[in-house]
Amino acid sequence: MRRCAGLAAIFLSLGAGLALGAPPFKTAAVKTVEVFQGELAEIKFSAPGIAAAEGRWGGEKVFFYAADNGNFTALFGADLEAKPGPDKILVSGSTHAGAPWTTQIPLKINAKAFKRESFAVAQEFDQLSAELLDRIRREQEQFARVFAVSPARRWWARPFAAPLAKEITSPFGYRRVINGTARAPHTGVDLKAAMDTPVTAANHGRVVLLGDFFFSGKSLVLDHGGGLFTVYFHLSGYKAEEGAEVKKGDVIALSGMSGRVTGPHLHWGARLNGARIDPFQLVDKLNDKAEQ
Repeated sequence: MRRCAGLAAIFLSLGAGLALGAPPFKTAAVKTVEVFQGELAEIKFSAPGIAAAEGRWGGEKVFFYAADNGNFTALFGADLEAKPGPDKILVSGSTHAGAPWTTQIPLKINAKAFKRESFAVAQEFDQLSAELLDRIRREQEQFARVFAVSPARRWWARPFAAPLAKEITSPFGYRRVINGTARAPHTGVDLKAAMDTPVTAANHGRVVLLGDFFFSGKSLVLDHGGGLFTVYFHLSGYKAEEGAEVKKGDVIALSGMSGRVTGPHLHWGARLNGARIDPFQLVDKLNDKAEQ
C-alpha cells in the first residue's frame, strides 16, 4: 500500500497549555499532511483551549468541525490536477476566551499517474459550433455557481455507499488524447448500468441541481454539506425534486444515456471544497472501520 494513500485520517497533536491569543502550536512541530492528486485525507487535531477553527487552502474553505476536549476534524481533497509539491493549509479561529489565533498545517500534494488513451475520430464529430461552445460555457458556469455554495452544516454520516454496484467501465482521472489534442480528464467514474437502473443517494443530502446539459445529459447534484457534493450524470429520469432532502440509499434517479455518450451507464463524481476527487475515496476512507 502506498504511503498515505490508504490513510483514513491524519492526526495532529497541537499541544496543551495554550496561551490566549497565541497560535496553539508551532508549525514546525506539526506532521505534514500528504495526499495524492484526486484523493482524500481526513485531518484530525487536538488543541485544548480552542473553541472554533476554520481552514483555507488557496481560495477554498476547509471546514473544521469541533468534537469534545478541543478535538477538531476536517475533510481535505486534492484536485486531480492540483500542482504537486509542498503547500499549506491556513487555519484560524478563536479560543474559549474569544482571543483570535492563526497557524499553518504543512501540506504535500503527491503526483498520481492516471490512465491515458490516444485515438482519432472524424473531424465532424470532434468539432463544436460556436453556438454549442456558448451553451457549454453557460452550463459550466451554472455548475460552478452550485458548487460555490454549501452550508457549513454537515448532513452526511458514515459510511458512504456507491449509487450502483462497483463495476467501473471508465476510471477516475482517465484522459483521452483525441486527434493529437489532450482533452479534459475524467472527473468521475463510469459505472456499468442498463437503462433505467435505480440510482441511489451516496449519503444524506439535498438536491441542489437538476438539469439537462450538453455533455452530462440529465444530471443531478447532491449537496452533503461542508463543501461536499456528489454528482450523477447521463440519467434517463429523476426520482427526486430539486430542493428535496434525501437519505442515504434513497432512489434519486434512473440511469440512462442522455448527453454526449454512446451507451447507457452512470457517471458518478464528487467535489470537495472545489476539488474534483475520486468518489470511491468517500466509500473507502469514510467507512466504519476508518471512524474507529
